Amino acid sequence: MNSEFESEIDIPLSVTKVSRIIEENSDLRVNAVRKLGEGLDFQSYLVNEAWVFRFPKHVSETLDPIAEKAFSQKLKLSTSVPEIKYIWNHPWGYLETISGYEYLPGISLEHFRREEIDQDCLGRQLGTVLKELHTLSGVAVAGVSDPLVSLRTWAEDLDKHLSRIAHNTLPLSHRTTIKSYFEQYKFDLPGSESVLIHGDLGADHILLNEQQQLTGIIDWSNHTTGNRYRDFVGIWRWGGDPFYVRVLDHYPFEPNLPELAYVRVMGLVSCISRVILVLKQHNDRIRKSAHTLLAERLSEITDTSPYEPLSG
Repeated sequence: MNSEFESEIDIPLSVTKVSRIIEENSDLRVNAVRKLGEGLDFQSYLVNEAWVFRFPKHVSETLDPIAEKAFSQKLKLSTSVPEIKYIWNHPWGYLETISGYEYLPGISLEHFRREEIDQDCLGRQLGTVLKELHTLSGVAVAGVSDPLVSLRTWAEDLDKHLSRIAHNTLPLSHRTTIKSYFEQYKFDLPGSESVLIHGDLGADHILLNEQQQLTGIIDWSNHTTGNRYRDFVGIWRWGGDPFYVRVLDHYPFEPNLPELAYVRVMGLVSCISRVILVLKQHNDRIRKSAHTLLAERLSEITDTSPYEPLSG
């Protein structure tokens, strides 16, 4: 969410442009390029069906692929993580550092609905990986993430954010539900142990194979130390309380009510931010998916408090 406060890079990218940038900055001969996706921080392109190159969307002092590479090399997880090979500072043809890693095959969880997945199996796999990550020691990371700073700023501009999607089929009842939920939130996340976190564990960063088994977690550019439940926000956004419970069944810590409220409110922010992001994309499937997830989460929180205990 910090991206919107940074300078946007106004360089239109096409497969032709991407191909030339890569060939000008490396010894790779580009035979094929296709866009993989677009998040809040990066546009990603698959080159020669073998390499993923990430193009930052903003001039940022926080995205550091060198630190990300060093961090990922120390990760000992039961799933795959990207191994960054290419890092181009001040590259020809682009304003920000471009990084590239060997392609990890898989389909992002973002492409699946809850009912299409063996949630118990995936919950066990994700709970295990998060336990491994959050209990890692001896990995130095500069700084500690404050989980409430960006949320407070976002909440102050809630009306502005909602107005950006109000014209795009966000009913008044939904806007009322969102504002009511935020009004109940107390920004009272208690201090807790600071652990290693992914920092942006959305469904688009969780990879599954054809058997819908977890095969990898990508984009560690926001890794830091902070509250462990920051890594559950994207899980809640994709699957709400029912899937969140399945992951927690295989995780050694139980959130208290303020931590649970934080996950839900941040998850709602993530849903809205995703809808805003895909407004600019010419992909009906992606837009429909973002709107569907927002509608599903809103249906689950209507007339409830973010401090409701978990059930089942």
